Amino acid sequence: MKVVKFIARMRYFVLIPVIGLAITACVLFIKGGVDLVLFMGELVTGMTDANPEVNIIVEIVETVHLFLVGTVLFVTSIGLYQLFIQPLPLPGWLEINDIEELELNLVGLTVVVLGVNFLGVIFKPPETNLAVYGIGYALPIAALAYFIKVRSYVKDGQEGSLKDRSEADSTNNKSSLLSHEKKD
Repeated sequence: MKVVKFIARMRYFVLIPVIGLAITACVLFIKGGVDLVLFMGELVTGMTDANPEVNIIVEIVETVHLFLVGTVLFVTSIGLYQLFIQPLPLPGWLEINDIEELELNLVGLTVVVLGVNFLGVIFKPPETNLAVYGIGYALPIAALAYFIKVRSYVKDGQEGSLKDRSEADSTNNKSSLLSHEKKD
């Protein structure tokens, strides 16, 4: 019995990543906010470089990227807490019901990070061939997209096979009932 209680209490070790992710998310929110304020100051005073349109786009995308990463880390923190410690009174869109939802958040974050990094390479003069960078960024994105597709196919396939089995069982039960009624 003591072993079961010990194992049940081990779930509280999840508080370490929950707190760490929440703090990291807050730091990213603060960093993004400071960057945004500094960027707005540069825009107002006109202290941008020779090509302001490109710098504006890259700077805004990178700042939004910080907020997105912070948001995903915060949602992951909340999700781990909900899964291992206790459910929280949150809106439905923020509830995490299984670990797969957290994995999909992480995969989506990785794709966004790669996309933003590649955008930064596009707008800055490359020292090497841009196609090499493009392939380097495209391959992991394609692999992650394939991972999501396979994961959803497997999940839908399992649910579908369970649904098909239950329908087949109910059909067999109906047919056996009909055959028993005909015998009577």
